[in-house]
Amino acid sequence: MNYIFDLAGVIINLDLERDTKALNYIGLPDFEGCIRQPEIAVPTLSYLNGLMSEQDYCDTIRPLCREGITDEDILWAMDDVLDTIPKSRIQMLLELRKHHKVYLLSNIYDRGWKIAKNAFHKHGVEPEDCFDQLFLSHELQLAKPDPRIFQAVINATGITPEDTLFFDDSRSNIETAKSLGFQAHLAPMNNLEEVFKINE
Repeated sequence: MNYIFDLAGVIINLDLERDTKALNYIGLPDFEGCIRQPEIAVPTLSYLNGLMSEQDYCDTIRPLCREGITDEDILWAMDDVLDTIPKSRIQMLLELRKHHKVYLLSNIYDRGWKIAKNAFHKHGVEPEDCFDQLFLSHELQLAKPDPRIFQAVINATGITPEDTLFFDDSRSNIETAKSLGFQAHLAPMNNLEEVFKINE
């Protein structure tokens, strides 16, 4: 059996309360509020998925923020949702990798990936210690739920979707994975263990 894990909200926890304070500081609503407004949602998702440059994103979003907000303020507000990785989750990945192929498939931007790597480093490990291969949207210039990013994983690893468990906290990503034959499981945000124990 092969395993594929999402990163944000599945491996690394998200702090929505802290992120709401950061977004409110720059003059935006909470994340859910941002997603409901296309003029905010479209560029924000493109940026967070690594498909838009920092400068282009800041130039696009700044007119929607309160007066005096800097580029660094905007980028900080986007980063502030990323929190920590529980030690138990690191141990789970290391143990799982002893007997299975384990992959990371993440919609992540460059700054966010650096924050995530630091979260691994706090436990004395590199992401590469926990995963056989990393598939990151900002490197591939593809993002879930686009079927092409799943196909890129299949092509690079040779895995069979039917023999692969995929864990993500996004329903749209789960639906795409299932349509391609993966055994896909919706993980409650910050609580992978709730569904992973069932499928170990």
